[in-house]
Formats: sequence, C-alpha cells, structure tokens
Amino acid sequence: MAERRRDVVDYEAFQQQPSALFRDYLTGDAKATRFFAGSSRAIGAIAEAGERSLEYPRDRAAVTAVLVRQQRERGAEQAAAAAARLADPGAVAVVTGQQAVLFGGPLFVLYKALAVLRVAESLERERRAPVVPVFWVASDDHDFAEIRQATVLSAAGQLRSFRYEPRQEPLGQPASRIALDDTIRPLLGELLEALPAGESRERLSELLASSYAPGSSVAAAFARLLSGLLPELVVLDPADPEIKALMLPVLLRELREGSPSSRCAAAVGPELIAAGYHQQVPVREGFYNVFAIVDGERRALAARDGSIEVRGTSRTLAPDQASAMLEADASLWSPGALLRPLAQDHLLPTAAYIGGPAEIAYHAQIGPSYSHFGIPRPVLLPRPSATLVEAAQARAMETEGLSLSDLEGDPEGIVARWARESYPDVETAFGAAREAIEDRLEGVADTLAAIDPTLRGAAESARGRALHQLETLHEKSIRALKKRDRTRAERLRRTRDALFPGGSLQERGIGLVTPLARHGEPLIGEIRERLDPWATGHQVLFI
Repeated sequence: MAERRRDVVDYEAFQQQPSALFRDYLTGDAKATRFFAGSSRAIGAIAEAGERSLEYPRDRAAVTAVLVRQQRERGAEQAAAAAARLADPGAVAVVTGQQAVLFGGPLFVLYKALAVLRVAESLERERRAPVVPVFWVASDDHDFAEIRQATVLSAAGQLRSFRYEPRQEPLGQPASRIALDDTIRPLLGELLEALPAGESRERLSELLASSYAPGSSVAAAFARLLSGLLPELVVLDPADPEIKALMLPVLLRELREGSPSSRCAAAVGPELIAAGYHQQVPVREGFYNVFAIVDGERRALAARDGSIEVRGTSRTLAPDQASAMLEADASLWSPGALLRPLAQDHLLPTAAYIGGPAEIAYHAQIGPSYSHFGIPRPVLLPRPSATLVEAAQARAMETEGLSLSDLEGDPEGIVARWARESYPDVETAFGAAREAIEDRLEGVADTLAAIDPTLRGAAESARGRALHQLETLHEKSIRALKKRDRTRAERLRRTRDALFPGGSLQERGIGLVTPLARHGEPLIGEIRERLDPWATGHQVLFI
C-alpha cells in the first residue's frame, strides 16, 4: 500500500494560534527557553534529564507496587508488566496527563497517550534501559463543567453534544469522588446511536459500557477506557490513598513553608510579562497550591492572619493543625496546578513530560519551584497537534482548492466567494454600476456646488444612499446564487464540521470515539505509527 500523505502546517497559518510563549518555546527562541530547563528537546537531552531524575531519592518500590496494582484492578496485565519495570533502579518515565473527560474526551487525549508511548520507545532505544510510559489522570480536578460533555460527529455528518446530567449535581467534588449513576446508561446509548453503525462501533460499545458503568467514578471510567484502548499504557490515578501518602513530603513543605510554589511563581511573573508573555496561572497572593476536601468539597486554602482559611467555609486552621490533618489522612489533600508537576516528579523519575500549550505555558512559572524543592526538572515536549482527513474530505478540499486553515473561516464567506467566482458577469455588472454611480454623482455634486456650496453635502448623501441600495441588491443576488448550489454548500458544511468543528481544531472539537467508531482500533495503530511527537507544527494525517 502506498504511503499515505502527511502534511505539517505552521501554527501561524491559523487564526487561533497557541500563545507566543508556546510558539517561541517550540522554535527554540532563547527569550522563551530561559524559563524552561533548556531549549533542546532532542532524544539525547531527554536521556540526560532521565539520568538527572535518577539522582533524586524516592520510594521507587512503593510507587511501582501501587502502579502495578492499579493496572491489574483494571485488567490491564500488559500495563502492569510495564509498570513493574519501574522497579529497576535505572528505569525512568515519560509522562503525560489530562482531566477525566466524559467518554475519553477530545481527540488530543489520544494523541497525548500515543506520543508518550512513542517517546518512551525512542528513549529506551537511546538509553538501553527501561522507560515506562505513564498517563496521569487528573482525578483530583473538581471542575465538573469541563469534563461532563462529549461532542461527536454523527453518522449523518452532524455535530452532536452529549452532556452528563446526574440525578444529583456534583458540587466541588473531585472526579475521583463523582460516582456515575444510572443516567449514564441511556446517555451512552444515545451517543452510540449517533455514531456510524458497524463492527467498529460494536467493539467500542463494549469497551465504553464496561468503563462507564453505574457506580464507577468519572475518573475510574476514564482510566479504564484508556487502559482498554492502549493496553501497554500505564494509567496512574493520583487520588489513590497510597499515592497521596507518597506525595506527603511535597504537600507538607507547601503547607509548612507558606506556599513556596506561589512565591516562586510570583517572582517569575514580572519576568514573563517583561518578555512579552503571559502568566498562564494567576498567582493569588496568600493562596496555597494545595486543596483539601472539607464537607465533601475540594476547597482552596489561603493564608489569613497567621492561620489557614478554608475557602468557602467559616473554618480556619492553625498551620500546625493543617499539617497534622494532612499527615493523618493524606487522601483528603491534593496539589494545585503549580504544585502538581512537583508531586508527579517526586513520585516518578520523569525524563520528559508531554503537555499541551497551556501546560507548557504554566511550566514556565514553576521552574524556580523545582530548584526550591530539589526535584530534577524534566524536558517538556509539546504534545502533537493533528487533524485526521478522510478520503471524502480530502477530495472536497482538493476540488474546491481549500486548505485546512481556510476552513477556520466563516463558511458563509467561503460560499459567497464561490458564488462570485462562479458568476463573474454578476460581479462585473455590479462593479460597473458602482463605478457609474461614483462617477456620475460626483459630477452632479461638483455642478451643484458651483451653484450653491451647501448642496454638495446633499449630493454626497444621495450618492451614499444609492451605493447602499446597490450593495443591498448585491447581497441579495449573492444569497440567490448561493441557493442555486446547495449541494456544494452542504459539502462544505460537512467538511468543515469534520475538520474544523465549530471553528475549533478537530482535535479539540470532536471526541476520540468518533474516528474509532468509524475506523476501529486499527486506526490507533496507524496514528501511532504516523504521528510525529517532535513535529513543530500542526500535522494533517490523510487516512
């Protein structure tokens, strides 16, 4: 079979671009790379970061045991064997992560997971020592609004969104503590009904039903689905009480030292602004990067008059009291965004972390925290960004002379342009009329002004009204022409919905279940083989 086409598009070709900080880091601009561990993302630099990670003292045996247990609890024996390799004193990890989004989340979740597998394979060849691929599920995250919805492209080519509406709305609960109720079954049924029928959908249906079962937590369902799709991927759930106990040293230092991670990030902020960049995570004075579950909700903590205020309640804790509570039951505590990478790399010998644009940006704020906590900093790899283009979509784009970035624009504008190009006589006639009005009424204005200068304004107003009426007629003619070619317009809509759904990149706008229902799990292998984890632009994979 001939090799399939793969293009790489510069991010600047799109209207919606990643931040300047991300783009400059991607190109190795020294102005940006000084906020990170270095500019090199080559395999040799990752190997060196891996060696540095081995120097940090950690309870490798305990972490390995928990990871092996978690994989076996999901029936992922291949992943359990991969996790067991972490016990080797020379083993390192390549890590990525994501929130536990409904039904697996958008396509970029799959790209992250496949990238971590590819990079781990490459790094193991380079080091000739074990490298373990780890996916960190953000199971402590309590933003239910961000994880409750999935959007798919239906069999009819329509965008459909499915929103989980449990019988009792979660209030501030982390994803690990939100149990799916019986309403998940009909919702899953509606989702599957919308997807193309066939053998691929049936296999996906079995996997989704076994993962998203009533009684399972949102985070556990997400983790089980990932394990089912990628059997060799080590999926880590940090809400596990044993993992929380192993994080304890990092969380305790954050409490006892009055949030050094916030002070470090605050110090970097002005430097980022001065360099022309932004602060991805706002640093709020007095707030800790630690959360505690109080009265069933994950609560922020803030310093107040020498005590620690539990936000959203009337409770305050003495620092020693908070530390004692943390030591007594670490399962109720979790790191915030600026501390989570430190907790991760305290647990794991991380050689590289694969993150999206926002993650890369907030890592710029936490470099000094790595130094403060004495934890080796991994290399940051931007996650691959990609669009999957099916044959019918490729033909439509080729026929109409459209690029992927063209589809980001307003489809009505594209159809209007087609109408103008297809009926040049109409455009010529309106152009001539416009010139005639401009020319003839300008002459009238000059003549009247010679009689009475005050009449020039009236003449120019008449010209403006005439031009406005002409433009109104022009717009009506364009609408009429567009209606004459509805088939072409419908093909554009279907192509745009598939490749740029709602004006967003496909990887964000469509759930990963969409292509898997259409093409089956063999597509995962194809993407894994063709997706380049080191690409510096948006990849377009023709499938």
